[in-house]
Amino acid sequence: MPASPSAEQLAAQAAELEAIRRRVINVVGHELRTPVTTIHGLATELESAEDLDTVRTVIGPALLRNAERLTTLLDDLLVASGIQTAIPVDTPGTVELRTEIVQLWADVGGAPSEQPVVTGGPVEVSGPLVGVRRALRAVLDNAVRYGSGTPRITLTDGDQVGVEVFSPGPPLKPDEVHLATEAFFRGERAVTTAAGLGIGLSIAKAVAERAGGTVEFESTAGGTTTRIELPKAPTQ
Repeated sequence: MPASPSAEQLAAQAAELEAIRRRVINVVGHELRTPVTTIHGLATELESAEDLDTVRTVIGPALLRNAERLTTLLDDLLVASGIQTAIPVDTPGTVELRTEIVQLWADVGGAPSEQPVVTGGPVEVSGPLVGVRRALRAVLDNAVRYGSGTPRITLTDGDQVGVEVFSPGPPLKPDEVHLATEAFFRGERAVTTAAGLGIGLSIAKAVAERAGGTVEFESTAGGTTTRIELPKAPTQ
C-alpha cells in the first residue's frame, strides 16, 4: 500500500488549495462585479425614470447589454468548469472561416490596425454554429488580450479544417504551456498583462471537442500557436 502523506505534505496541499480557491473567487468576483453593479445602477434609474423615450432608447438597451454580458460570463464559467450541459446545443450548419474571423476580431475588441493576417482558404467548417464561433472567439480573444503584435492565422483544408493562430510574444515556460487549456490557469505574463479569468482556451477546447474537433496550444519561436481542428463542410 502507498504510504500515507505526511502532515507536512497535507499542510502543503491544503495551502495550495486555499491559494487556488482565493485566486478563483477573487478573479470571478471582480469579473462579475462590473455587470452586476451596472445592472443595479440602471435598475435604480429605471425606478425613477419619468421619460418613456429614455427608458426605451437608453436604459433598456443598456440593461440588455449588461444582462447578456453577465449571461455569457456565467455560461463561460460553467463550460470551463466542465459542465457539458452549458455548451450551447444548436442546429448544425456551415461557417466560412475567413469571413467569420474578420467579424469576430472586431467583436473581441481587436484593433483595425492589427487585423490578423489570414492565409489560406476560403474554407468552410460544419457543426453547431454557436459552438464553432464560440471556440474561434475564445482563441481570438486570447490573442487580443495577451499577444504583443498582429496575429497570423493560417487556414488549412484536409481531412479536417485547421485554424492556426500565431500570436507574437515572449516564450512560455513548459508548465505554462501544459496548463494553458486548464480552467482558471493564468501564466505569469497573463497575470501582469491583462485582467481575465483564465478560461478562454479551456472554453475553446471544450466547445471544439463537442463539435467534433480538437484544440492544441504550444509555445513557438517568437510567440504562441493555437491550433483548432474542426470538421470540414461536406462538398455539395
